[in-house]
Amino acid sequence: MTAPLRRLAATLWHEGLTPGRAAAAVFVGIFIGNVPIYGFQTLAAIGLAVLFGLNKPLTLAATFINNPLFQPFLVAGSVAIGHFLLTGKWHVFAWPDLSARGLKEGLSDWVAGSVPLGAVLGGIGALVAFLVVRPGQGESIRFVNQLFAACPRSDRGFVRWKLRLDRIFEMLAAEDLGSGAAVDLGCGYGIALGLAAFAGRDRPLMGCDLNPRRIAAARQALPGLHADVRVADVRSFEIPRAGLILILDVLQYLSAEDQSMLLARCCAALEPGGKFIFRVHDRQRAILEKITLGFDRLIFLFGRAGRSPATLAVENYRSVLEEAGMRVVERRFVNRLPLAHVLFVAEKPAPEAKL
Repeated sequence: MTAPLRRLAATLWHEGLTPGRAAAAVFVGIFIGNVPIYGFQTLAAIGLAVLFGLNKPLTLAATFINNPLFQPFLVAGSVAIGHFLLTGKWHVFAWPDLSARGLKEGLSDWVAGSVPLGAVLGGIGALVAFLVVRPGQGESIRFVNQLFAACPRSDRGFVRWKLRLDRIFEMLAAEDLGSGAAVDLGCGYGIALGLAAFAGRDRPLMGCDLNPRRIAAARQALPGLHADVRVADVRSFEIPRAGLILILDVLQYLSAEDQSMLLARCCAALEPGGKFIFRVHDRQRAILEKITLGFDRLIFLFGRAGRSPATLAVENYRSVLEEAGMRVVERRFVNRLPLAHVLFVAEKPAPEAKL
């Protein structure tokens, strides 16, 4: 393939390849591939992709669900569903009636059933595409995955799926993470530290976590960077002067008093112009908040935490930050799993220049 053709192929493949648009492209492709409009499926798929601004190669590829291996099952399923929708009775598979009346009824069943079956299969394919496709900040995500390439398969797999399912890393990749030392309290595998190192490979990285296995994986993944990660409790960890401090999934393990004290310590340790980023449950999301809290309770149960997760109201967190003189931005978001969070991005103002 010549260079212009390669560039064209790369442009077509990456156009609009966000999780949402990838899901829409797969849905349209599978739906069109299941509808019996043979001879026009490709034209219809490309036409809808152009109309809705979807990724054309992905839409076209999804139509190939109607390949010879799957086609008999798709036809039989469509006929059975269509027969039930039109008559209220399930169709028992048998050799088709080749009479004019039998062919007409069979075709009617097929067409009627292909629409709901295509919608269901398209929905399943769209969900898979939404979970698998990673959004815009691909270079930083690939950089982190490469850091863990030499780690055991279980650790590599965990990091890969964590990056795909947890939107916090997508948000961090889009955030200006500043410069200077980066500290992650409750760093786990060190994924966020890897993202912090993407824009500045020479910046010092420090982190702590209570899980020795995860710290071991972080040490294996970050040896080429200026990283110091250790097994320690965030409550007693000495926080150095830093340009970036992260707390992603730790605060709910602490009492209300310990949370406030830790936030105040982090604000005091920040360099002027530095950022303090952490997330907590969104207690204003009703059902989603209950799901998020229930998910944490399961983690606490299997982790034998011996207590229930503790989350303060957003106003309490904001109050601690504002009392420390921080500029605060709150961003509510729902994860790819149905978990609701609030991301706090607090910046320490630089001292006013003296005239």
